[in-house]
Amino acid sequence: MCGGSGIRLEGESSLIPKALAKLGNRPIVWHTMKRYALFGHNDFILALGYKGEMIRDYFTNYEKYSNDIRLNLSKPEQYESLGKKQESDWKITFVDTGDSAMTGARIFRCKKYFENENEFIVGNAECLSNINIEKLVKFHKKMNKVATIVGVAPPLSDTELLIKNNLAVDFSDNVKKTNKDSLRYISGGSMIFKREILSYLTPFSECTLEKEVFEKLMKQKQLAVLPHFGFWKWLGIPKDYVYLNDLVNENKMYWLRQ
Repeated sequence: MCGGSGIRLEGESSLIPKALAKLGNRPIVWHTMKRYALFGHNDFILALGYKGEMIRDYFTNYEKYSNDIRLNLSKPEQYESLGKKQESDWKITFVDTGDSAMTGARIFRCKKYFENENEFIVGNAECLSNINIEKLVKFHKKMNKVATIVGVAPPLSDTELLIKNNLAVDFSDNVKKTNKDSLRYISGGSMIFKREILSYLTPFSECTLEKEVFEKLMKQKQLAVLPHFGFWKWLGIPKDYVYLNDLVNENKMYWLRQ
């Protein structure tokens, strides 16, 4: 899913799709796709939204952007790629799902490209993690539910209060606590659905996974959650962008390690 709102990064005068926020010399959507490709999943459908044409442009000109090239200005439409072809086994389908559609509607609007599949994986272009995709697939088959999502513990705020007997006793960041102690989970941006999920979705822009769809699935005991305690980060605000680029510069790209 690449339809999120835009983000204004330092040094940029206008908003760009979050999916195109560069980490190193590649946009975050490439990093997200690369994670799935490491486990053999390389047939992608990009549900486009805000300024989706910029994402199309990046990938349709991918060879130019990712390789050294030689260009004769007398024939600028022709160029010679001087490096090894990158990600040549990736297949990408681009679908315009609208600027204002919510997550459920975006999936529904892509359905003609996967509705014959028994199961399919959905990922968020703005989330990076080192989740083991093979483990997720096996867990989904074991649980045999309509939907399986990766659950991650939301980051604790430094102003989040710990309460005992109706009295505030500390701030959450002062307590040594591992993610494994948490019963608080949010969607980590990776999920697997059976084809039956389509009956829960609508093409209307207001259709959301997190409220409308997941709520129904929970009532029917059809939503499985695989807790993930490893690396996870969502690109929510410019501060997250700085943090992720620091990891890239320090060669700590945990999401590109298998």
